[in-house]
Amino acid sequence: MRPRLIVLLAALGAFLPLATDGFLPAMRPMMAELGVGVGTAQLTISVTLAGFAIAQLLVGTASDRFGRRPVLILSTAIYAFASLGVAAAPSLIALLVFRFLQGFAAASGPVLMRAVVRDLCDRAQGARVLSLVGMGLGAVPLFVPLINAWVSVRFGWRATQIVPFAYLLLTLWMTFGWYRETLATPDPRALSPGELGRTMRAVLTHPQALGNILCCMFGYAGLAVWISSAPHLLLEYFRQPPETFGIWWAIPAITYTTGGFLSARGLARYSIDTMQRAGATVLLVGGGALLVLLLLPRMPLAGFISAVSVYNTGWAIVQPPAQAGALAFFPHQAGRVSAVLGFLQMLGGSAVGLLFGLWHDGTPRAAVFLIGGAALATTVARVTLAARPLGQSGAPA
Repeated sequence: MRPRLIVLLAALGAFLPLATDGFLPAMRPMMAELGVGVGTAQLTISVTLAGFAIAQLLVGTASDRFGRRPVLILSTAIYAFASLGVAAAPSLIALLVFRFLQGFAAASGPVLMRAVVRDLCDRAQGARVLSLVGMGLGAVPLFVPLINAWVSVRFGWRATQIVPFAYLLLTLWMTFGWYRETLATPDPRALSPGELGRTMRAVLTHPQALGNILCCMFGYAGLAVWISSAPHLLLEYFRQPPETFGIWWAIPAITYTTGGFLSARGLARYSIDTMQRAGATVLLVGGGALLVLLLLPRMPLAGFISAVSVYNTGWAIVQPPAQAGALAFFPHQAGRVSAVLGFLQMLGGSAVGLLFGLWHDGTPRAAVFLIGGAALATTVARVTLAARPLGQSGAPA
């Protein structure tokens, strides 16, 4: 796989954090302008995740029918238009509509990224490529919030949408110049609801595939809680000025990139199952550390960021082998299986984001319990399903 294609895949994989992480510096000033509280403000993240979850089923099936390239070009253009809509939204309702559209269009990025990897790679190769992609896409949650924190302070929260708009134009340029269609044979039946139903049933009744999908779903849920809680906890509970938000946010983002590097290096020496087990262990350490910190009279900021960073490292190690494992058993339905994986992953993220909005009491308590629960659920899914041995035929024994 050519290096420039890996760069493009990393750019596609970052479509969601571009819309979620990149919007976080805008949330508190947006709340002040529109006069809304935390629960209502959380809808700007939750509706994005909901749009992302719903669209993945359509994107995956359409890419199996028409090819990856045309679906990617159309959805990226819609994403750019929605970003301009967010910047110009005259009301909360309009803002939520354009945020939903951002999430809806952003679904094409990771779905098609995974499908292209499956088009070109087997399970082991795919896991290594996804680890390299993870290292690259970590740049977006690292740098975009830093940039937007500065933009929001200097020019207002609406100006933060300039960054995703420019990013998407660059992605379109790379797509036209660097990517040739990788789907060998389009499936004329792919858009049939019955075909999607059969694919979903096959995936959900395959124990190893289901276990890997649940690892993705629960692991991402913990990350979604951090994304949802960051602006409120950093600015409200820990009383950090807006100018420093991007700095504290950058630390877990750096560790996510580090986790991708460790995953790529580890997969070159160890089995996929070994790396997935190691990542799940790191998740548990991060979630457990948060629960211990909750026992203190007041949670220290450095301790909270450190524990979240450990969790993010574990998630970056778990994600590539889990995604590759989910796709490995369905080589001719990569778009649809990627869609099912992404749909369930985002459904979990959206649900826990809403739970955080409902349970948040101004302290880290809700975030800690949700992240700790996500770490435990990921480990249970790996042990009971994803790690099941295979028979000689490649089916679960």
